[in-house]
Amino acid sequence: MKALFRILIVATCLGMVYYYSNFDDSTTGLLEGPNQITQPVSNVVPGNLNGDDLPRPTTGLSTYIGKSSEEIVEQYGKPNRVDVSAFDYEWWVYDGKGQTLMVGVDQEIVTQVYTNDVNFNIAPYQIGQTLDDVYRMTIIEQEVSVKIDENIYMFAMNEMDMQNRILVKYEDVFAQLYIDEEKQQLEGVRFLDGQTLVVHKPYELQFAGELLEASTPSSFKQIEINLANGKQLTELVNSFRQKNELPVLQYMGQLVTIAGDHSEQIFLNNKLTQDTTIDTLTNRLDAHEIIYQHAGENSATNYVDAIEVVHGWINSKEHRDLILNDRFNRIGSGAFVNYFTQIYIEAK
Repeated sequence: MKALFRILIVATCLGMVYYYSNFDDSTTGLLEGPNQITQPVSNVVPGNLNGDDLPRPTTGLSTYIGKSSEEIVEQYGKPNRVDVSAFDYEWWVYDGKGQTLMVGVDQEIVTQVYTNDVNFNIAPYQIGQTLDDVYRMTIIEQEVSVKIDENIYMFAMNEMDMQNRILVKYEDVFAQLYIDEEKQQLEGVRFLDGQTLVVHKPYELQFAGELLEASTPSSFKQIEINLANGKQLTELVNSFRQKNELPVLQYMGQLVTIAGDHSEQIFLNNKLTQDTTIDTLTNRLDAHEIIYQHAGENSATNYVDAIEVVHGWINSKEHRDLILNDRFNRIGSGAFVNYFTQIYIEAK
């Protein structure tokens, strides 16, 4: 009887451990985006300003840069949604039926296009092509220059950029090639004009002349920007999951609220030096009485926008593992200025 009693106690303890382990959470570290240096200099020695740029593609999404947004409507119809941005342009978001396309529009002119979708023509590239193939077919310079009026801007890619965030200059248009480092293949591409590239400042920058800056958004507009970034984070992550043969995660409003609050809290802690304790994910979920089996959280800062955040997570193993966890079925994303949070749970 004593032996049986001991067995029952051990079994009960093991059962309790198993039960409570199902309610675990995985919180990754805050992923810091590239710490880019922007430095004025008295003289910039530019490269690629003497007519030796690569010829601009004659087909595909890049041909829309600089054209009227009406041409986008004629080709793809009206967008599913129009989002505000932190850079004075609008994002036209096409997301549905397995396709993802984002178009930047400023005063009815297309300034950039982004896709991670094989269904779109991104000539001269193809989503999924290998990094080796990209290097074989493209002349890639570590320094890329932009000339706007009398101002000269020189972007420099570091070693990591050359492997996962490549900048290529064509005639009157630039391409940012986002590489999935684990698969060593092209995951997404952004075509954009020189002015948008300069305003974004996504790489180390030296410039001579006037530095172009986006206007500071009002507090009301910043709220809209935060909400837009949250929606885009969710759509881009679900797109990546689909490409990896995983089901999309269902939107959950409570998680959006928790993620937004968390982004604001880490902003206050890091930017305003408020020494307050950030609660654990478990406690935050419990405070909202969310019942779940498993939970995870990714966060990031110092990225240009949601596109760059998601590609940063994709190329960080611990963040990528959470995105591709097949146990999760719910998602909520929130942003506050340039702080971003995404929460995943396995709901009961």
